[in-house]
Parts: sequence; structure tokens; C-alpha cells
Amino acid sequence: MDRSKEFGLSIQIDADEWAYVKRRITYLEALLIRVLHDKSQIKEWYEASELASLRLPGLPVTASGITRKATKQHWLRRKAKGHRYTYYFGSLPERAFDALIGQLLNLPQREEPTPQFPELEPAPILPKINMPDNAAPSWVLPLMRLLKGEAQGNLSTAWASLPNHLPQGATLPDVDEAADILIRLGLV
Repeated sequence: MDRSKEFGLSIQIDADEWAYVKRRITYLEALLIRVLHDKSQIKEWYEASELASLRLPGLPVTASGITRKATKQHWLRRKAKGHRYTYYFGSLPERAFDALIGQLLNLPQREEPTPQFPELEPAPILPKINMPDNAAPSWVLPLMRLLKGEAQGNLSTAWASLPNHLPQGATLPDVDEAADILIRLGLV
């Protein structure tokens, strides 16, 4: 193996910095697409009044409200004319950032509310099993060890080999009773 042709490189990067880089790449990709349509729309810095006029979700609707939010959340900013600042697009909250990308790409605005989940029936009340609240049957620990070990998370494999791993004198419940106990213990 010729090591002269290898170039191994690894770096550590702060999670916040990585998130910033990913957001900037997404934004720049959208700008690249937009530039094919309208070169005048390329910008990375916005005044508070511009952001207010865009009506982005999660942002105040006034320039002063945006300025307060930007100051409170430490958005990246730079001095503009007078006493004003421009704010970097990557500092926007996630919902506003996504909406800005949608506007840059001329995606239609979603006016309708997100559909609600249908009403679900309440979970059935399980029958009470005679067992103290802070105790588990002797077969639970071997089952958990099997799941983490040789069964590799497969419950049916662990259940099939459980009888060979039970402590002496322990009895194995039927599948329904075992399921009830595992649910009550919060293990499944």
C-alpha cells in the first residue's frame, strides 16, 4: 500500500459553528438558484425594516421588535448607515430562516394551518398484576440482558432464548402477561 497517495484529514468543529456552516450552505444554494432568475436579489445582510416587511414566521412584525429580538438573541450584525444595523441571514430563527429560503426560491406560502391529528381512542386500561410498584419479576433482567446482547434488540429472539437464562426457580409468564408487565415497567 502506497501511503504517499493517502491524505487523511480530520478536524473537530464546534456544534454551533457546524450548524452555522450548514445553514449558510443552504442559504447560498438558494441564492445560487435565485441568481439564475434575478441577480439583484443576492444579499446576506438585512435591515430590521426589510425583515419586518418580509413577514417571516417567528419574527416580530415591526423593525423595533426585530431589533430587540436580534439584540436579545445575539444575532450577528454589522453597522449600517446612521445608528442602524444589518443582520446576517444565518442568525434568523429556524422558522424564519426556512421561510426566507422559501421566498428566495419563490415557493408558495402555506396559508392553511397544519392539519390536526385525528382523535385517538384512549389506551386500554391494563389489568392490575399483583406485583409491587418498585419490583420487577425475576425474568425481566435476563430478558433485558439478552436484548442488549446476543439478541441484538430483537425481542422475539430474546424471548425464545429466555428460558435458558432464567434464574433457578423462576417461572416464565405467558406472552400477554409479559407484555403487560413490560409496558407497566415502561420498558417497551
